Amino acid sequence: MTQKPTTNIRELASKLNISVTTVSRVLNGKARQYRISRKTEKEVRDAAREFGYFPNQFARGLKLDKSDTLGVIVPDISNPFFAEIVMSIEQESKNNGYSVLIGNSGEDTDQEKTLINHFISKKVDGIVIAPVGISSEHIERRFLSGIPFVIVDRTFPGLNIPTITSDNYGGAYTATLHLLENNHHKIACIQGLNESQPNIERVRGYTDAMRSYNIPEEDLIITGDRFSIESGYKQAHQLLKGKPRPTAFFALNNLIALGILRAVTEFSLSIPEDISLISFDEQTYSAFLNTPMTTIEQNKQEIGKIAVEKLIMQMDKKEMDSQLFLHVQTKLLKRQSIKNLKE
Repeated sequence: MTQKPTTNIRELASKLNISVTTVSRVLNGKARQYRISRKTEKEVRDAAREFGYFPNQFARGLKLDKSDTLGVIVPDISNPFFAEIVMSIEQESKNNGYSVLIGNSGEDTDQEKTLINHFISKKVDGIVIAPVGISSEHIERRFLSGIPFVIVDRTFPGLNIPTITSDNYGGAYTATLHLLENNHHKIACIQGLNESQPNIERVRGYTDAMRSYNIPEEDLIITGDRFSIESGYKQAHQLLKGKPRPTAFFALNNLIALGILRAVTEFSLSIPEDISLISFDEQTYSAFLNTPMTTIEQNKQEIGKIAVEKLIMQMDKKEMDSQLFLHVQTKLLKRQSIKNLKE
């Protein structure tokens, strides 16, 4: 015969003949803290399962004005770059006793606003957001109203919200310089979302490196509309139809690089014999392509970890450190996708 579910913690305590306080401490994961025996802990948990009792975390959150939940919003969860940052955020949150709600804005600012409002209605304790990157007023307004925020990846100059991003300028400069040192002068830079700050900084790094070699770059900066495979494919296809074609591509993110690879294959060209390629952002597959791809590696695990640390500092109302904007260093990973033209 199925037991009738217990409706409250007092009934559960009565059945076990122990105090309500002891049951509460066990079910809230504080048995070790209050030196409750493992035997009693097991009895409480077994009884809770048997009688179908679970703590009302929502009611507890309302009482304490704390839900132990963080919101995470990214523009494209299918992009491995953002997926890895989310995984890092989840792990660091778990280490600190928080669960995570994840939202995908789909590179749409209106959807981003909807997700922020939805998470706040769910009483999240704070939000980590990788914004679409076009506007920030809605984020700033919520931050100033007292909602803890941390921004990752796509930054907004002059916005006084803790922000963690890669060294986009330095990474792009290093990538372009590596191609120049291999005697490439006609280097096409295929952009992502033009208005976003990472894109702007990467183009600036590319431009400064080209100018350091006195090479005009204006005609080689190719306008894109998204950080996507489709955008990379479309822009590379157009360039490969032209004459003379570039000797190298610099893809401003990993998805653009995949689009370039598709276009190169359709033209029956090979990397690096016919054209060289470097991508901003390292992915697991980069080393396992037919021609292992040279990349600029971003430390996604560190970005996620620091984001959670800074968010918890806000939530605990601790004084923030003076470094409001943090640039995490990138690293050049040299592989076989770049040919030295003099060789």
